[in-house]
Amino acid sequence: MVCICLLVVLNMSMDSTIAGWSERQRLLFIERLLFWRGTINRRDLCDHFGISLPQATKDLVAYTTLNAAACQYDVRRKCYAASARMQAVLHEPNFSEDMEVVGAAMLDAPEAGEFVLGFSRPRRMADLKLHRKLSLAACHQESVEVAYWSVRSGESEKRWISPRAFGFDGLRWHVRALCHRDEVFKDFVIGRFEAVGKSKACPYVKCVDVDWLETETLVFRPCDALSPHQRTALEMDYSMEAGELKLAVRRAMRMYALRRLGFVAEPLEPPMLNELKQLKWLSDEAYGTIK
Repeated sequence: MVCICLLVVLNMSMDSTIAGWSERQRLLFIERLLFWRGTINRRDLCDHFGISLPQATKDLVAYTTLNAAACQYDVRRKCYAASARMQAVLHEPNFSEDMEVVGAAMLDAPEAGEFVLGFSRPRRMADLKLHRKLSLAACHQESVEVAYWSVRSGESEKRWISPRAFGFDGLRWHVRALCHRDEVFKDFVIGRFEAVGKSKACPYVKCVDVDWLETETLVFRPCDALSPHQRTALEMDYSMEAGELKLAVRRAMRMYALRRLGFVAEPLEPPMLNELKQLKWLSDEAYGTIK
């Protein structure tokens, strides 16, 4: 808590010394590479941002002025190297978020392969006009007439919907919208829209999507069949507290969270193993919801 408070104070005092958003992004890049990779040079900045060598030099000097104890110039390696006292002052380090930046800066050794690999997923062709119509309708509180291919009925159906928000389940984008035909909020897979047509003022502006707003807690424990050592490894892997993993999700995204962990199968597909049956899902109703 003390470290977080110190970071906030430092950020407030340093924001006044950073000229603008572009400079802040470059300084954050310097900090991330120093923190996670331990080194940075001018070429890293030039390649990543397309700036000149003099500008890169200026940015490195600016960062060392803001965070003097973070690094020192290594004459032999011709780069700035993080010191043993290196502390982040512009952001709170996050491994998952920062690795994307570090990986992009580690592309100078192609023979070793990518430094950071993400999850491979099916490529979905994007109809930009269709996506844009849905986004504009959601932002302007409008309704649109769509042609949507339903897996349940096996045919394309025309209907009016009122888009409200968007969600990503790790594989596909969904639009959260009120279906005028059934007068309920539903998730529509954007890739299944054949067409998005004319728009009009939404007659359901005052309708509240409770499932989108409410948050629930999903609770998981290691399966009873695991040995004590296996349970300990799993508890460490998921950062469990008191032998439980509690995952807060919006009620509308609940099914997708369970699906990613393998507790819910896709329609018409065989059930997936949930983490090789390492986890068991406890009824979230017994633990209530997060308000």
